[in-house]
Amino acid sequence: MADVIEIAVPFDEIEARRERVEKAKRFETPDRVPVIPAVAHRVMIPRTGISFRDYYRDPETMLRAQILGQKWLLENVRTDSHSITGAWAGAWTDFQNTFEAGSLGVEIHFPDDDIPWVGEGWVKDDADLPKLEAIDYVHTGINARQVEFRRRMIEVADKYPVRFQGGPVFYPGANPWLTNTSDGPFGVTGDVMGQVEAFTAVYERPDFLREVMRIVTGKMIEWLDFCVDEMGLERPVNFAWTDDLAVSMSAESFREFALPFNQQMRYHFDGRASLHMCGRSDHLLEIFRDDLKIDEFQGFGYQVNLDRVAEVMGGRVVLIGNVNPMLIQSGTPDDVREATRRVIEKLKDRRGLIIQDGSNIPPDAPLENVNAMMEAAELYGRYD
Repeated sequence: MADVIEIAVPFDEIEARRERVEKAKRFETPDRVPVIPAVAHRVMIPRTGISFRDYYRDPETMLRAQILGQKWLLENVRTDSHSITGAWAGAWTDFQNTFEAGSLGVEIHFPDDDIPWVGEGWVKDDADLPKLEAIDYVHTGINARQVEFRRRMIEVADKYPVRFQGGPVFYPGANPWLTNTSDGPFGVTGDVMGQVEAFTAVYERPDFLREVMRIVTGKMIEWLDFCVDEMGLERPVNFAWTDDLAVSMSAESFREFALPFNQQMRYHFDGRASLHMCGRSDHLLEIFRDDLKIDEFQGFGYQVNLDRVAEVMGGRVVLIGNVNPMLIQSGTPDDVREATRRVIEKLKDRRGLIIQDGSNIPPDAPLENVNAMMEAAELYGRYD
């Protein structure tokens, strides 16, 4: 048996975190408001001594880096995160926000010292639509690489046993997740067309825009169904997605262009629906609540007005956010504690609150600033 990767967090503590988070998500009363900073791989991978260049070239290196990165997170970040299996938290095929565009013919760039990024869009006119429609979205591009990486992770899973203190040994690589989320119909359309071109098309070529979005949405659902089968997920199937680019639309334009395709994706699944949206989304909150019927508003933008989100969603939608990540990066621990206190003060009494940044901890944010969110929750977030 390979040497066990020990995580210096008691198993009982992991279970206490799980219970705290699950109570919050059921609008029950945990002992305090949970805190789950969005510490992603731009923060964790450099802590492992593994380069991004190697991370994206080799599936076993990706698996090892994810486990070691999550070990660092759980031992150093004050968090109610309670698992290192599943998407965003351990063994998964991590190609960030590029896998959809990178499976629809857009070039993806892999820098040596950072996560990948999406190149220039190529769908410009009617002649490109049959080419887009003809793409084998599941078996080519980044998605083909995801499948390859997942199968290789499974092959080497027994080399990486993991254990919390006092808990059982488990193998994160035994059933790694494919990326079964989405950057949303309008967001991915912006990738394949170009973002400026997509916004321009709202006014100048609406029929063309709808046709691109129709094709893109169908391809994304095809991949998501493949993921359900490949990973052996059981019904009901949960769905987490974003459509960040669409936050810049008016409510009227969102209803006309983005909503129908977001509804098509959201209602394709029968489990919990978790929507992430960066930016100021105040004008879209009722749409998210009533038309998309989301269960969670995850990592919602720090620009969102807390009084408004409390009025529209409080007690009905789990709210996960929204401390300013730039404040976490450049402020003081006192600044972060005060910002967290304001979120707790506005949203705590309606239940269903989980403190998070809004959204994503910057790679160079001081650890004491990240941990100040938990300190504020312990000071101000008790349900006594």
